[in-house]
Amino acid sequence: MSKLAKIPVLLEDRVRKFKSGNQPLPVRLDYSGHEHLQYWIMNKRSPWLGVPVDSLPIPGMLKKEEILYYNYVGRFYSGVGALVELGPWLGLSTSHIIRGLAANPHFKQVKLHVFDDFVWRSEWMDPFVSSDERRANHSDFQDLFEKYVAAISDRLIVTKGKIADCDGNEARTPIDWRGGPIEIMYIDCGRNLQANQGWYDRFSSSFIPGVTLLIMQDWRTHRDRPRQWFNQTKKFTDGLASHLRLLHEVSDGGIATFLFEG
Repeated sequence: MSKLAKIPVLLEDRVRKFKSGNQPLPVRLDYSGHEHLQYWIMNKRSPWLGVPVDSLPIPGMLKKEEILYYNYVGRFYSGVGALVELGPWLGLSTSHIIRGLAANPHFKQVKLHVFDDFVWRSEWMDPFVSSDERRANHSDFQDLFEKYVAAISDRLIVTKGKIADCDGNEARTPIDWRGGPIEIMYIDCGRNLQANQGWYDRFSSSFIPGVTLLIMQDWRTHRDRPRQWFNQTKKFTDGLASHLRLLHEVSDGGIATFLFEG
């Protein structure tokens, strides 16, 4: 991104930081009872930056700060609803999500519900794996995902399905959620309005006002320059401004977390 193109992006960042935190949050403590859930928007003192994390030998596209965040946010899971991940790809995010939940006593009898259409898209997936792991375009890759999450498979409920038609998944069965209220949802399943509206339509009736956290992996892609037409996650959340409150945002990566207010 050129210096000139950065100017409006950085200005928008500053405005967003200034506007955040104007409303009090519901009281919510981590499982230890010591840390309150607070606003942290592109802050150099964000608490996840100090979380110790080991790397994992799983292909993926996560930035370091995103990995730290996944290892942090699970401490606020209280057990009042389900945990859902949309779009795990090969399980790097899934594995760090589980790591972030592992020490939480509320997670002992709970599993993470994982949804993906498991359709290989060669154009962007091939560069991240070795040649012997590459699949034919639009073929199924669930077995490869299961290989990389074998160590945590007992903590997962994995379902193959789609939230919207997208590049080779037309034959997949649409997701049908019947798992009850949802407390935390990790979302990385598409950036355009159709994909976002797809997961929202299927799951939002199970969100808990004042409780549900929506962790959107690709939200900050609206900052990319030149703009890409499919980076519509901010446009989507702007349309739901009265229902979603920006709570967390990383400085490096794409993650932003919203509190569902109903």
